Amino acid sequence: MTAWARVRDLVTGRDAGGLADFVIALSDAGRAEVARRLPELRDAAVLRAGTDHDEEGEEWDAPGDGVGGHGKVLRIAGAGVLAGPAAAVAWLTRREFADRHAGTEEVIRVLAAQPAAWQAEVAARLARKIRTADDPGAPLALGLLRACGAPPPEHDPLVLAWLRARPSGDDPLLGSLLPQIFEAEGAGRVLREERGEPVPTRWPALLRRLPAEGRVSRAELLDGCLRRFLRGGDEIGLRFFVRLHHLLDPTPQEAAARVRDYLRLLPAAPGAVAELALAQIGYSGAAAAGEVVETIGALTFRPAARLALEGLRRLERELPHAAEPAPALAAAFGHASYEVQGRAARIALRHAAAFAPGGAAIAEAAPLLPAALGVKVTAVYGGSPAR
Repeated sequence: MTAWARVRDLVTGRDAGGLADFVIALSDAGRAEVARRLPELRDAAVLRAGTDHDEEGEEWDAPGDGVGGHGKVLRIAGAGVLAGPAAAVAWLTRREFADRHAGTEEVIRVLAAQPAAWQAEVAARLARKIRTADDPGAPLALGLLRACGAPPPEHDPLVLAWLRARPSGDDPLLGSLLPQIFEAEGAGRVLREERGEPVPTRWPALLRRLPAEGRVSRAELLDGCLRRFLRGGDEIGLRFFVRLHHLLDPTPQEAAARVRDYLRLLPAAPGAVAELALAQIGYSGAAAAGEVVETIGALTFRPAARLALEGLRRLERELPHAAEPAPALAAAFGHASYEVQGRAARIALRHAAAFAPGGAAIAEAAPLLPAALGVKVTAVYGGSPAR
């Protein structure tokens, strides 16, 4: 029996294990023969998928792909005989071969029998073809990357698919893909249901354990969270990283080393991130006088009243030690919250002597206050209230 005839029979019978063994052992001539006729196998499977019964009238099993349930064996055949990485990937990722319920173990076994450089290129090409976290091609790409040991490409959907697959703690891809979760767009949404309290769920528990095992440092995880925060995003997308940061619970020394980054988060980060940053700035005990004023100014600029009020509380507490506090107070005059405006006006009146050097800034901002408050402030600092 020729190589082609034997492969045809194994594909028709959907004998994945037997086919894998056969194509791995094929000679170069046998591979070339089968490769030339692969389209015939595919076309025959497509025709068979278009019928509900076989030649004896028996019903076929409901296929999970577009080729009568032959997608897995057709993939195995192509993996074993196609010489070019591009051609192999094009065959392996044909849409009609996709079946979420068909395992990839035999396909990966055949691919892993190829030369190392060939495997690495195929693995990288497969990885770059992933488009979504639940891409049907993800199990094959991830499986081959694990089997061949090639470094995965930097590709956000690959990271999302890896997260969605819930890898084990001894996954060989952990070292290369874990740092990418802080950069990959959409990673936070995949992890949004993970929690650190009352009992850490899978990912927070794993990430808390890794530093103790020496597989990643606390500094890498904390810096990763800060990079993610500084990249921006909404509450949902950043929720996991906020929870991870809380779980890591930075020491005062760790917070002090990152105080400038925490300050950068105050003006515009989502509320939960800004509150986290504010807590770390206070916890670090390392903020210089200029940083204190910067913190207060960033808080009074925030649209959320609770953060703006916290900024005013800190401003009043730091007087008269804070240098040039008037601009931060003046910024609060234009806040959308009447409560914030009222608190700012009371502070201006109560501490007029401390604000005197910057009185011009306060007088200039007074028209931003409601008229009743503006009249009181301008009576002390000059200028004209709102009409």
